[in-house]
Amino acid sequence: MASSFPAVPPRGVARPVQGSVDAPLTWANGLETGIGIPEHHDGAGEHWRTPVAPADNDGQARDFCVTVAAALPGDDDPLTDRPMSAPVPEPVEAFAEQLRELRLRCFEPTEASLALQMKCGRSSVSAMLNGRRFPSWELTSAFVAACGAEPADWLDRWRDAKRRLDALRRGPAGQAGAARPVALPDAGGDALLAATWYRSNPEFYTAAARCVRSARSEIRVTYTRRYPPDQYTTKASADYFADILSWAREDTEDQRSVRRIIGVPETDGVPDRDVLGWARRHREETGHILNYEASVLRWTAAADGLNMALIDDSTVFLAFSGGARQKLNGFSVQDTTYMSYFAAYFEQLWTPLQPLGVYLDAVGR
Repeated sequence: MASSFPAVPPRGVARPVQGSVDAPLTWANGLETGIGIPEHHDGAGEHWRTPVAPADNDGQARDFCVTVAAALPGDDDPLTDRPMSAPVPEPVEAFAEQLRELRLRCFEPTEASLALQMKCGRSSVSAMLNGRRFPSWELTSAFVAACGAEPADWLDRWRDAKRRLDALRRGPAGQAGAARPVALPDAGGDALLAATWYRSNPEFYTAAARCVRSARSEIRVTYTRRYPPDQYTTKASADYFADILSWAREDTEDQRSVRRIIGVPETDGVPDRDVLGWARRHREETGHILNYEASVLRWTAAADGLNMALIDDSTVFLAFSGGARQKLNGFSVQDTTYMSYFAAYFEQLWTPLQPLGVYLDAVGR
């Protein structure tokens, strides 16, 4: 398999660097450059950290230094600011207000005690009460029961809020509304953005799984491929999928949330049979995990999508696949500004999508 990071020239050979750096790049056994840009080996014998380099069509990365916005740390450091949140949609805020009223009527139990009764993370309770996320019916039902009320009495309220939210997402013409842009940090200056490159399926998934296991509060992932995971699973990729679900299931006081976008390939409006079958099994496996949500992207391209894993607010994994089913490589970047661009893109994708259960019920008819 072709390596996804630049080949190291012989010792002492100078090569020009394309992009924003004009000085020649002198390599010394691949460890440092003549212009003071270090390459760092992580000690594991497999991964190298290098200035980001876009790949040629053959998978080989070119010598290319990318500049990104950065600033010196300080009281006004823009990189420490979080992107501005978009306004909460009215149906979500109104439903959250009803839930807060119910909680108040039962003497306002703590979020932790509610989460314990609901068998979910405290973050899920906090998100639904503060309008940060519209809860599924399963989560709503569990909350209502934990507050000593009858879930059946709340089904119509939940359906009404869900209908109004779906209508708002579609827009007045019945089309998916444009996502509100997210304000990004305005930073000045130039800095090199370092990436860790993974040359194979096992390398990529091993690193991603390790990051998943150490996540603090939020995981956002996509899966858009022409084949379901169980048709080409390596042990590393199987561990990665299992670790995400284990992390979501874990009984902890940490605020936790997992959202996955599943791309289901379609031809002339007909879903791929194998991926659809896997999606049904996945719903059965995850339906009881209240910290886990999945939505469906109808995928009509005759190629895999660019898949990503966004861990907390700083780490981005990007995977590139295609050709042979087992072929996959990619890279990861730890940078809050870089993450903010992909987080905004994920939210644009997520907003108009159907939840997995709703999609499967629709195609099952």
